[in-house]
Amino acid sequence: MSRTIMSDVVVLGFVCATAYAVKSYYSTAGAADLRWALDPTTYLVEHVTGLRFAFEHGAGFVSGSRRLVIAPACAGVNFFVIALLSLSFGFVPELRTKAHKAAFVAAAALSAYVAMLVVNAARISLHVVVSSHVHLAEGYREQAHRVEGVVIYLTALFGLMATARACLERAPR
Repeated sequence: MSRTIMSDVVVLGFVCATAYAVKSYYSTAGAADLRWALDPTTYLVEHVTGLRFAFEHGAGFVSGSRRLVIAPACAGVNFFVIALLSLSFGFVPELRTKAHKAAFVAAAALSAYVAMLVVNAARISLHVVVSSHVHLAEGYREQAHRVEGVVIYLTALFGLMATARACLERAPR
């Protein structure tokens, strides 16, 4: 096995182990454990929508009207994991040196985190706006929220990948 392939295996193995660790942590984490994702997301949602939220232990961030909760399921951690894996598997094999591969993975993790916050806040804010103008029965509201999430997350993932491609085309490998 060539050194380049071996370094890809090591780097991508590390990324997979990290993704697994994050998913394992997330599967049992409560709202207090996810403040690193929920706090900045809630801050962005508050500034976009004008709503105010208060942290309630065990629940997450609850709006004053109590009609909206930014809960652990809304943290965007799954998007973070998918974005990190997509960026890493999509671009690490193209990079030549171990240093470039490691630097890219670090940048990918940071980019995935920032994208998680921005995209998740956009998704929640869109839901607030749509639900205030379109009145759906409870079951349909939840389905609409899921569809909004799929469309927004998928679009954001494509945008993130396109941005990474554009950055790498300008950078030395």
